[in-house]
Amino acid sequence: MKKLLLSIFIISNTFIMYSQTGSLSPYSFYGIGVSTFKGTMDNRSMGGLNVYSDSIHLNLTNPAAYSELKLVNYSVGVNYNNYNFKTDNTSETATSANINYLAVGIPTKHFNFGFGIIPQTSVGYFLTSTNETVVPERIDRYEGEGGVNTAFLTFGFKLFKRVGFGITTNYEFGNLRHTSSRFLKDIELSTRLENNSSLSGVNFVYSTLIKEKISNKLTLQATYIFKPESKLSSNNTQILGTIPVSGGYGGDFQEIDLAALNLEKTKITIPKSNSFGLGVGQETKWFIGADYTRIAGGGLDNKLFNLKNVEFKEASKIAFGGFWIPKHDSFTSYFSRIVYRAGIRIEETGLHIQNQAINEFGINFGFGLPFQGFSNINLGFELGRRGTKDAGLIQEDFFSIRLGLSLNDRWFVKNKYN
Repeated sequence: MKKLLLSIFIISNTFIMYSQTGSLSPYSFYGIGVSTFKGTMDNRSMGGLNVYSDSIHLNLTNPAAYSELKLVNYSVGVNYNNYNFKTDNTSETATSANINYLAVGIPTKHFNFGFGIIPQTSVGYFLTSTNETVVPERIDRYEGEGGVNTAFLTFGFKLFKRVGFGITTNYEFGNLRHTSSRFLKDIELSTRLENNSSLSGVNFVYSTLIKEKISNKLTLQATYIFKPESKLSSNNTQILGTIPVSGGYGGDFQEIDLAALNLEKTKITIPKSNSFGLGVGQETKWFIGADYTRIAGGGLDNKLFNLKNVEFKEASKIAFGGFWIPKHDSFTSYFSRIVYRAGIRIEETGLHIQNQAINEFGINFGFGLPFQGFSNINLGFELGRRGTKDAGLIQEDFFSIRLGLSLNDRWFVKNKYN
């Protein structure tokens, strides 16, 4: 079993290094890309709840949840996304797939800890615009790729019997590439401007979790999560060039002196956030809860781009969801041991373009399929929408299929017999 888990860890780690494009959203042009991580597959199937925790699953959005862990846990999640992009005049479809997270949680006698890697944001878009009213006819093309990854180390422990505390240290790193090209009809050379940013930075997340019995059957869970403001250092380059339209040899390139413009090294502010969660349920039977997150405005501005009519204002997230297990210890019915999950999420992303708020919402549901003791397969689905068609913008409708593995093992157990 351990060899199998180690193989999964190595293979998944290899895949994740090559899985950058988790989004095809045109809104990934702004800031550091769109967020591709909103929790593990079991949490996302409940609308992305931060508040719920138990002893056999990892909750990667809430460090204090590690204090509840009783078994060594290996978790990996993958996404498949189908997009439908709409404007007032056109409609296009696209698909993407990526690994969403890879994590390990380990309980010890005095504290629990975990580590892993998460593709945090993604940049991935390809847009064209044709202007036939000018001579010569003009085609503009915009492309972007890359994203920000997070390598994390989390510690969770019990302050009191019913109160847990957790802290996560995140090292964030990644590369962003944005390219804009212009083609003129019957002109042999096109022009291209390429912007590259190499990002890195450290931030922290702190949280508390309270689990309190309020009756013989019911347990109340409450949580608070705080992420202070942080900075990402950005090392930038900008290259202006001409390229043959035919794709052959020729053209010329010139790197722009960004140091003279004070843009060679810049800082991107990641705003602070506060999250509150509350829920109630019956252990191993059902749970229902809600989270509210508030994110400060004024951050995520990339000084390499001089964008007009774009603002990053205060953002917020609301998640509501839960689960139900017919009979967790049934010996006769496998379907009675399945975890049935559902939830909704509503997000004000804080991004405003041409005075239009780019908001997002999703309807989620999923299943936890038990196998091999406490291990399980988590299957989730989401129907969602991002953006708007107003003011000439793009509305994204998406359908996501998610698969997560939560594999458990027991370490540090002394032999009773030699």
